[in-house]
Amino acid sequence: MDSKEFGQYLRTLRKAKRLTLDELAAELGVSNAYISQIETGKKGIPSPELLKQFHMALDVAYEHLMEKAGYLDASLPLSQDLYSLFKDNQALYYRGIRLTPNQQRLLKDLLEEFISSSIDT
Repeated sequence: MDSKEFGQYLRTLRKAKRLTLDELAAELGVSNAYISQIETGKKGIPSPELLKQFHMALDVAYEHLMEKAGYLDASLPLSQDLYSLFKDNQALYYRGIRLTPNQQRLLKDLLEEFISSSIDT
């Protein structure tokens, strides 16, 4: 995905959250002109640090944004996805889908069972 496509994607996410350029810029601590330049592809793909701010403001998984931006490879094995699920306390999303508290609890229990059975054998 090139910077123009990625910018259009971010714009779609912003509009879906019903945020104006000014509102998003204020949340991110940048100018609305900067956000506009990102959305039009003139500033290139944002850094991972800025994507982390977008993820929080737009309520979309950080790993999903990183994948769309080309920083992560979608073809990584499942074990890498599981690692990314729990790093940086980002246990709310998996491949761009928000997990419910019940799903998080079930996944945690399953992983703990898997890890303990791996250690025992």
